[in-house]
Amino acid sequence: MNENKLKVLVVEDDTTLRENISQFLELKKFKTAQAKNGLEADQVIRKVNPDLVLCDVSMPLMNGLQLLTQLRKDERYNHMPFIFLTAKADKDDLRTAMISGADDYIIKPFTFEELFTSIQKRIERLDQIKKNGPLKTLSNSSISLSSAEDHEALSRISCLSKTELRIIKRVGKGLTSSMISKELNSSLRTVGNHRYNICKKLNLKGSNSLTLFAMKFRSFI
Repeated sequence: MNENKLKVLVVEDDTTLRENISQFLELKKFKTAQAKNGLEADQVIRKVNPDLVLCDVSMPLMNGLQLLTQLRKDERYNHMPFIFLTAKADKDDLRTAMISGADDYIIKPFTFEELFTSIQKRIERLDQIKKNGPLKTLSNSSISLSSAEDHEALSRISCLSKTELRIIKRVGKGLTSSMISKELNSSLRTVGNHRYNICKKLNLKGSNSLTLFAMKFRSFI
């Protein structure tokens, strides 16, 4: 995919921020379109078919979550990269965003370079999906699961027990099973059994997938 031809839709009710983001992206050789709320964005998306959407969460008429939920029901936009711009850092809000089908989220205030880095990663991911189907290999620390699998696993987090949640949080911090067993004063076998049960409950394919998943979403597990 040629970045010089990429179209990015910026959805933000703050006029100044929306225009500043658009100007920055145009300096980076992107084409941009703008919308001030989800309702307007839905119309623009169906008209210009952008390659990627940057979207605020809290907006009048139709918020970002409502827009994303609506888009993900349409096969034409199923793989369209969608990045949330949000002032909300609450774990439940972020989890809801990812379960709804968001590819990434950026917490305000952010730098334009942080924004650009996130866009580049999503572009690479979209390229791989178009060429090879759902991602099967790691790239720039991206998880090896497909987006659908990510979202399904996140939707099952509430099924985990308190002990399983304590374990997956530690897995996300990079702790080995041996380290976890010492921290929780449990046997290595017990930790292993819990890891197996977590994989089963979240429908993750093996210990490596669990580690990648936990590390990717450690900020709100």
